[in-house]
Parts: sequence; structure tokens; C-alpha cells
Amino acid sequence: MNISVQLCGLINTVVLLIFYLSAIRLRSYKRRIFLLILFATIANISLDISSIIAIYFKDFLPIVFVNLVCKLYVCMLVTETFIAIIYMLADMLTKDRHKMLSAILAVINIVECFLVMRYPIHIYAEGKAVYTYGTSINMIYAFAAVNISIIWICSFAFEDRIKKRRVYSVRLWMLIWLVGMGVQAINHELLVVGFASSLGIMVVYFMIENPEGFIDKQFSCLNSLALDEYVEESICNSEKFHISEIVLDDVEDLKADTEETRDRIANIIGFMQNYKEIDVFKGLDKNLILVSSSLSSINIAMESFVNIFGKDSGGAGEAYIIFMENAHRYKSLQEIFNIVAYLKACRQDGEDVILKVDDKMVLDYRRRDHIREEINNALKEDRVEVFLQPIYNTAKKMFTSAEALVRIRNTDGTLLPPGLFVSVAEETGQITELGKRVLEKTCGFLGTGEATALGIEYIEVNLSVVQAEKPNLFNEIIDTVGKYRIKPSQINLEITESALIRNKDVVINNMNQLKKVGFTFALDDFGKGESNLMYLVEMPFDILKLDMDMTKAFHVNDKAKSAVKTVRYMADDMKLKIVAEGIESIEEFNDIMVYNMDYIQGYYFSKALPMHEFIDFIKMRKNG
Repeated sequence: MNISVQLCGLINTVVLLIFYLSAIRLRSYKRRIFLLILFATIANISLDISSIIAIYFKDFLPIVFVNLVCKLYVCMLVTETFIAIIYMLADMLTKDRHKMLSAILAVINIVECFLVMRYPIHIYAEGKAVYTYGTSINMIYAFAAVNISIIWICSFAFEDRIKKRRVYSVRLWMLIWLVGMGVQAINHELLVVGFASSLGIMVVYFMIENPEGFIDKQFSCLNSLALDEYVEESICNSEKFHISEIVLDDVEDLKADTEETRDRIANIIGFMQNYKEIDVFKGLDKNLILVSSSLSSINIAMESFVNIFGKDSGGAGEAYIIFMENAHRYKSLQEIFNIVAYLKACRQDGEDVILKVDDKMVLDYRRRDHIREEINNALKEDRVEVFLQPIYNTAKKMFTSAEALVRIRNTDGTLLPPGLFVSVAEETGQITELGKRVLEKTCGFLGTGEATALGIEYIEVNLSVVQAEKPNLFNEIIDTVGKYRIKPSQINLEITESALIRNKDVVINNMNQLKKVGFTFALDDFGKGESNLMYLVEMPFDILKLDMDMTKAFHVNDKAKSAVKTVRYMADDMKLKIVAEGIESIEEFNDIMVYNMDYIQGYYFSKALPMHEFIDFIKMRKNG
């Protein structure tokens, strides 16, 4: 009997099935479809072998039985092509719709198999050449050709909606199968269709379905790729699941692959894997993620973790858990991770070991993320504007400078309040790009010469600490100023006193380089929070700006008056000019001028104005 090639294919597929079932597998609908493919392929090859055996012993068996086995084999061939269609489209449909499509295809498959069973089949067996022919076989060829054509058409028509590895693996599977059919059609002694099917399944297995690709080799648990697929499928199908991240902040350096770290993680994973309804994943860092459809199981597991692992007996500190109930409500795994990262940043030491995410936390994150996206869009669409608030020179009794303040114009023409987006920009790092855009527009404004002609000597531009710590800051600013042919002395760079400077040496070096070519510096918000007098001692500031809170307190608090008086004397000794911010009335103006402020800024004179309105304001005050 000519069944050696088929036996090789059968053994190969059975081995794949054993590997697949014995490995740690993802609880996934798509994985179950592949399991169906493996069983269908085994059934297909088994029927292929059975049909050859039946033909070999046809003289001893009822012809009806032999024909039935042969027809079952060819029906299984076309059934496998239907399953291939189902597998191909698993990525682009929800679970419910995919099941509906599968049911429709199953009905069509049954009808086709019924037609095949009704029509006659003929057998040719001469030496090693064994094949069947007749009306039923012609129908099978037609059905298979249609199904394989559908697979190829779908692989190209929906390529952007199906995972690339799935597309390529199924194409290769079908190609190998077609080659096998072609070889067998040309040489009837080479019965390789079953083996070709097995070989195609092997390609799919190693390209996309190999469970080893979803396992973290070091800790023998599911990895981040498996988590991505699980969450994506669950959210797409609105299948309820709950997720917890175990944050191992108690390990001093998680990136250091120490034996202590490995042992601690391995112990936690081993403990959690005892809960059969919980899947344990290791993230890209060494934090662990627990996922379960059972709320009670994950609650019990978290409480047990706190009791056993919450406190590190070695004294390294405390781990904690961020728990998200009904995580299928979120948009994607990326949003889940972003919310977790946001809560990590907000969490204070000493809070509960289990931090349960509530609706308010999610709303806060989404508001912040919406603003982050709005900032990005505003930068792309050039909706970032610069408003200028006039600064009054008390010695010259005129407006000689202004502060450039960033504004974002909404698509409907309204302004996004700075109080909403500035803090978000600082947290996300977008403040750097906003700062560059403000400097660019300010230099462009000064480059027209109109403001200078009206007596504006310089404009203050905020310099974020992130910008100030950049090693290439000098070149960036020089290039921008040079582009608009303005003098460095026309730009005063403000650094906020309340900001935390991490790399002071780089900041001081940048300031000294810029000072040498003519830029000046102001220390903004002085008196807000914990004042760092060493900033004034170590950094080459020219102007000190009293924070609005300080100037407001000055009018109602004797201690604040003493503080302002002291700052005035200190500024004189250090040869610094002082700007009083937040002056809103004639009374406040007169009170603060007792200490001879050099500059006054506030609503008493004007709010921040668009550039063209600022020019009109200066013209009006100059003429008045």
C-alpha cells in the first residue's frame, strides 16, 4: 500500500497536536479555531489512509463501503478549506459575528458534502497509482477551487484588517496544498496531498500558533505578546475580564537581573499559577499581570498576595497591586497600560497595597489623554498661538517688555484654558515642543520690527526645565534667533523657580553660553512653594519675578511685606531687577511701589493679548 507519505503527515500533525496541548496555552477563541484545524487535518489524513486501505482491499469489502470511505475523504478535503476560511477571518470579526459566519459556512459545507454523496465516484487502482474520479470528484475540485479562491481574495482584500503573520501563513498553507494537489494530479503514484496539508499546518503553527512564542522562557508563564492577544480579543468581543498588575517597586533595580529578583518573581508566579481561573503574564518590565474572567478568584488571589508577598521580609520595601475590574470596558490594552502608568505616577507612598481603579480615576486619565491628544493636534495643525502680556517699566513709565504666553486655539475658534493643558504638557514632555513653538513665533513677531519701533526692548519666553537641561539648547536657540535676524538681547528666557532642576550643571552651562552672546534670564514665580535661594546664587539671572501669590499676600499680610522688603534689598545687592506679577488694581500698584519695583505686570494694565491686539494696545498707550 502506498501510504508511507500519508503516515509521515499524520505522525507530524499528531506530534504538533501533542505539543500544542501540553504547552501553556492562551485561553483564546482563535486558539480554539487552530485546535479545530489540527483535528480536521488529522481526520483528513486518517481518511486519506483509510480510503487507500479500503481501495487496496476492495475485493474483500462491500463496494458501497469503499465508495463511502473515499467520499468521506474528499468531503473532508473541502471541509478543511472551509475551516481555513474561518481561520483567515478570525481577526476581522467579533466572536459573535464570526460564529454566525462559521455556522453559515458549515451549512454550505454540509450541502456540498450531501451533493458529493449523491453522485457516483469511480476508483482507479493500478500498482502504486490510486485515485478517484467521476462527477462527485469534479464537484469537489470545483468546491475546493472556489474556497481556495475566496481565501486568496480575502487575504488581499482585507490585508489591513488581518494580522500579517496570519495572512502570510495561510497563503503559504494554501500554496503548499495546491502544489501537493498539482503533483498528485500529474503523477498519480505520488500521493502527497495529505502530507502537503500537514506541511501547511506546520507552517501556520510555527509562524503564528506556536505556544512557545507566547511563553516567557525564564519564568514559564505567558508573556506580553500573549497578553496583547488575549486583551485585544476580549475587548473586541466585549467579554468580561478583570486585570491586576503587581508592581514590584520593592526591588531596587528591576532592570538588574539579580538572583534575588528572579527568585522573588518566580515565587509569585508559582503561587499565582495555583489559581486555575487566573492567567499569569509577565510584562515587558518585571511587573506581573493577572487576568481572569472570575472576579471572586482574582480578589482571593490579590488578598493572598498581600498577605504573603505584600511586605518584603528582606526589608526591600513594599509591592502593591493596581486592580481594574471589568477591564473589557476600556478601548485597548494600550489604554489599560496608560491608565496604570498614570496611576503609578500619581500614587503616594503609604497608600493601600491594592489600588482599585474607579470611574473618577479613569475620567481623570481620559481627560488628561484627551488634552495630550489636543496638544499634539494643535502642534500639527499650527493652532498654537502666542499671547503677550505687557510689562510696565516704572523707571521709564512706559511698556518696554512683555511676557509670551502659550495658548491653544480649539477647532471651533475658542481657546483651551492654559490651566488645563500646561500641567499635562509638563507631565507628558510636550512642554518642550510647545516651548520651541513659542520661541519660534515670538522671534518671528520681533523680526517684523514693529514691536521694537514701539519701544519694546525684549520679550520674556518661558524655558521649561526639560529644555534648559538639553545639551544642545544653545544651538537650538541661536538657530531660531538667527533665522529671524533679531538680537539675542531681545529675548529674555524665564526659568520657573518652583521647577525641579535635576541636571543643574548642564543648565548653568547653557545659561552661561547664552549670556555670553547677549541673552538675559529671569527667575519666574519666585516665592511660590519652597524658594531655592541657591538658584539665585549659582545661576546668572538678571531679573527676579515675584509670584502672584506673594504680591497678593503683600497687601494683606505684614510678614509678606517683610519678605518682599527683604527680597528688594537682596535684589539690589545682587544687581537684579524685580518684576511684581499679578497686580490688578491701582491700590495694589501703589502699595507695591513703596519698594520701588522695577517692572509691574498684571491685569491692572492688561491681560495677555493676541499679537495684533498687543501692538494696538502699545500704540494706544504710547499715543495716550
